Amino acid sequence: HERAQVHVVPVDRIDYVEGQDGYVGFRTGGRLFLKEQTMADVEAALDPRRFVRIHRSYVLNGERLARVELYAKDSRVAILTDGTRLPVSRAGYQRLQQLL
Repeated sequence: HERAQVHVVPVDRIDYVEGQDGYVGFRTGGRLFLKEQTMADVEAALDPRRFVRIHRSYVLNGERLARVELYAKDSRVAILTDGTRLPVSRAGYQRLQQLL
């Protein structure tokens, strides 16, 4: 069987964190590293002055945000500096405004 590899990702290299069925995916420089952890644990461990929960499934590194656009009525999307588009919930948008 394959050994699980452990990757150490410096916090400032994290673009965003994505929740997926009992795992979280740390997205950094186009690569995804999965870890068995909850979004709540991740959110609690990251610096709230830099990272913000923009959606139930996404925690964003605010330094990667290029802009927020209105997507549909009452719905927004975060555009990252690399062009990635992430959904922003209403509560997430309020948290994002506090960060900026």
